[in-house]
Formats: sequence, structure tokens, C-alpha cells
Amino acid sequence: MAKKGFFDKLEQTETNAALKEQPKAAQQKPQPTHKPKHLNAMPASYFEAHKQGKTQGITSLDFSQYIYEAVREKLQRDGLL
Repeated sequence: MAKKGFFDKLEQTETNAALKEQPKAAQQKPQPTHKPKHLNAMPASYFEAHKQGKTQGITSLDFSQYIYEAVREKLQRDGLL
């Protein structure tokens, strides 16, 4: 008796068989603790004022960190943090 070919065996399968492997529900991706945000149309005068403050020694933060600090302070002042 000859061996059945792959396609002969395929005919014997059920029609409702899954066509692709189902992902396991137990493996979930951890949620990030930060979200990337983009600022739209930041006035150039803000960059210049920050640059001037940095050269005068008023702040040592770069512009992005300066924004984060300002947002944190405002959220605390509003009682949201």
C-alpha cells in the first residue's frame, strides 16, 4: 500500500479547522508608563526665551525637560497630582 500524499490527507480534515495559530491570552504586553506626545505650533519665542534662561543660568534643563517640569507644577497647583 502506497503512502497517502499531503493533499490526500488534507481532504480528510474538517472544514472548520483553524487556518492560523491563535495567540495565547496569557501573554499580554505590559502597558507603558509614558506616552509620546507632539506639541503643535510651539512659538519660536518660547525656544528663544528658554535659550536665554539657560545661558543666564536660570535653568539647567533642556527644553523638553523644562516643559515636563512646567506641566507637573501646573498639575500640582490645580490639585490633579
